[in-house]
Amino acid sequence: MINPEIRFVENSDIDRERWDQCVANSPFGIVYAYSWYLDRICPHWDALVWGNYLYIMPLVNNSKLGIRYVYQPFFTQQLGVFSNFLPEPEIVNQFLHAIPERFRLTDMNLNLGNVPTISSFKISQNTTFHLELHQSLTGIRSLYNANTRRNIQKAVQNKVFISQVYDIPMFLKFTQTNLKDKSPEVKSKHYLALQKAISYALYNQLGEIYGAFDSGNNLIAAVFFVGSNQKVIYLAASSNTRGTEQSAMFLLIDTFIQNNIGKNLMLDFEGSNIPGVARFYSGFGALPQRYYSVHQNKLPNLLRLIKK
Repeated sequence: MINPEIRFVENSDIDRERWDQCVANSPFGIVYAYSWYLDRICPHWDALVWGNYLYIMPLVNNSKLGIRYVYQPFFTQQLGVFSNFLPEPEIVNQFLHAIPERFRLTDMNLNLGNVPTISSFKISQNTTFHLELHQSLTGIRSLYNANTRRNIQKAVQNKVFISQVYDIPMFLKFTQTNLKDKSPEVKSKHYLALQKAISYALYNQLGEIYGAFDSGNNLIAAVFFVGSNQKVIYLAASSNTRGTEQSAMFLLIDTFIQNNIGKNLMLDFEGSNIPGVARFYSGFGALPQRYYSVHQNKLPNLLRLIKK
């Protein structure tokens, strides 16, 4: 039975002030769920809302061949149910059950505070990595493994240097070029959406771009860091061949940590389920955190190959 307190709200009717306040007060609030980020990163989103924005859940959705579906947009790792309170599993289940029937396919990553137990969805587990920065630099660097320390020193010996980048088109061209083989599903339109989010974040001092440069002043690695709720996301990171050879990303992350040490911040590496990437993050002392994905396909069998 659908909870009558949960209502579907069209995008144009969402009270963005109350929405953002709910995300800001949530113990698991994250930048992906703010209205400014969703408005820029995806073409369309609606919402499920309980009462006067006591609990909220964004529904990023689209349609193909006349079929409407809910999906997880690129550059948005976690969404799900947000509230001032930690949502009990039954609350999460009720929100998932309340997704309107018009959406025939649902593929969504929930946030760290959501533990679904609903049987009508396929549930899978994912891993991200967190590193708390409210400690001494010596303390954090003592957590680095030998491989991380060795690669930082290698970058220093190669005369790699780190600087902030303010040229957003240059950053995105570099990122798209170096991720096209690893992530061919991410198209130019998705990078244009990311450009809008980065522009807003930099203008409002919510994010910054770090670049690693070689001795010839050529960009060889870059990351967009964006923050909210005392959490900074490591987003859209990439290196070119020279950056990989010179271990530039190791020095870039170490520099970001050094610049933010002692702050009440947590660095979220935004992944990964891939063992090699997970080892890279854990090499900085980051600890694994679990979050869930939910999947539901109500399509006839012949249409089950639809993709977002």
